[in-house]
Amino acid sequence: MIERKGNIGLYVVVFLLVGFLLAIFLFFPQFINMQSGIHSITCREIRKKVKMAVEDHDANNTKAVGILNQPVDLDYLKEKGYLAEVQTCPENGKYFIGERGEIDCSFHTSKQE
Repeated sequence: MIERKGNIGLYVVVFLLVGFLLAIFLFFPQFINMQSGIHSITCREIRKKVKMAVEDHDANNTKAVGILNQPVDLDYLKEKGYLAEVQTCPENGKYFIGERGEIDCSFHTSKQE
């Protein structure tokens, strides 16, 4: 009869490899969903800042900064001092003024949240 020695190491390596692959398949989709949620929250907070800047501008000027359903000029708002910095949507969406005067994102609309 032939004796087998040293196979326990191989079994441990295979077990760890299968466990690692299983962990990737279980947790990677949740990681992607988590990132999407973080991007949505970040976009919502940036939209709040843009809305305050647009309202401040419109209250202090006779000409409105934005036109309905047109992109908001963030560079103009920063140049005039209403925004500290130009921030954009993490998903590369564009900010525009919606039907009810809210700031919407072309990727994350306020109706989704």
